[in-house]
Amino acid sequence: MRRTGVFPQGLKVSSHRTARSTRSTCVTLAPGLQDFVTIDIKVNNLLRKATVLLAALAFCALLSFAALVNCTVGLLTDQRVDVSRELLTAGVSFVPDSAPINARLAEIEMGDEDRDILSVEKRVIRALNSSPWDYRHRFLLATVKEAGGDRAAAEQALQDALALAPNYTEVHWRLANLLLREGKLARAVVEFRAANSSNIALLPGTHDLLWRVSAGNFTAVQAVTPRDPKSQLQLAQFLLKQSRPSDAITVFSGIDRESLAALPEMSTFIASLASDGRLEEARGLSLGIVTGTYAQPGHTLPGVWNGSFESDIEKNLAQFDWTISRNDYASMVVDSSQSHTGSRSLRIDFAGRDTTRLDGQVKQTMITRPGARYRLECYVKTERFDTPEGPRIAVSDVASSKELGQSEPVLAGSNDWRRIAFEFTAPENGRAAIVTIRRVPKFSYDNPTRGTIWLDDFTLTELGK
Repeated sequence: MRRTGVFPQGLKVSSHRTARSTRSTCVTLAPGLQDFVTIDIKVNNLLRKATVLLAALAFCALLSFAALVNCTVGLLTDQRVDVSRELLTAGVSFVPDSAPINARLAEIEMGDEDRDILSVEKRVIRALNSSPWDYRHRFLLATVKEAGGDRAAAEQALQDALALAPNYTEVHWRLANLLLREGKLARAVVEFRAANSSNIALLPGTHDLLWRVSAGNFTAVQAVTPRDPKSQLQLAQFLLKQSRPSDAITVFSGIDRESLAALPEMSTFIASLASDGRLEEARGLSLGIVTGTYAQPGHTLPGVWNGSFESDIEKNLAQFDWTISRNDYASMVVDSSQSHTGSRSLRIDFAGRDTTRLDGQVKQTMITRPGARYRLECYVKTERFDTPEGPRIAVSDVASSKELGQSEPVLAGSNDWRRIAFEFTAPENGRAAIVTIRRVPKFSYDNPTRGTIWLDDFTLTELGK
């Protein structure tokens, strides 16, 4: 069988197959180009098979070598495996241009006390040249450059790493620390803030570092703190620890109240502020979160907060609101079926057990002025109340626990709302007092107390000194 074809430029190719399956090809150049030339190429099937087999073997060998190289590099650079210097050195000899092996060997060499900085730098640059888009090699180069005393080159290496990995926290953090060591505080603040924004766990360390370096510069620590509520609360807590309560309160009061109320650390800050002696400020912040409005000059908060029990009690803000719990003698709830004014009151149901005791199950911390005279009043209602002696409303000093005053006992029987009032004087150093409902038996045994009482409309009035 013969096939003939004519191609451009006068090239004619013809071919035919012989009986022994050998292809014969004739290539003819047309007259006018050269003298007539005929080329016969004969390819036997066995030769073709041998050629394909050799090519396949060569390809498999190439793949095997590549797999061996990848396996070697992977084992030597696996951070979970402790690889000796000797193995890494052998690995570099086997794969001299491997960026990961050169980089890891350079890291080990940097740990030597008698390291050769120039030699380590050459190794890092070799890794960098082999893998120029890996920011980690520029990160390592910055370490080498700074160890060699060239902070400018180290800064440039970190800037190059940042260009390759702009969202990596460790690059911002490292650059920020380097800039701080160079005395470039303003630029360091920018990088610290970027690092803290992606990893809030870095914030406490950043605050401590900048506070020391900047000699207590409030503006600096404020600038590195992201604006989210949790970060701002951490800043407020830090400032309070540094004995800067005014700045801490300023930061705290600037946080969105709804977001703040959802953070458990908020209660810790208020408690710390109170422990620091800032009781009025702590109470103002606490109640401001509940009401949505912080206390302003000329608009003082009531002496007893939520005295009519109209507001729900926030468990996370119990420092200056009512704390209500039950014991074996009585249960206490806020009741919406009875009230003196408004729609709610405090209801106490007595269990009818002998030697009934109440002491601290219902209480609230009030702010007092040292040496000032006060009148505390409330209203009480009873229903089938049977007791050898009713409970009293009592006030005691927070610091000394000394009782400052108490009311007459609640009368037994079923009685409509009646006013209870008594006066007390705050100690000369007294700044807070606790109001509570107390019944302490006079003897080791007395008859059971049964029935129900309601309490409402607690008010505290300062009478002067």
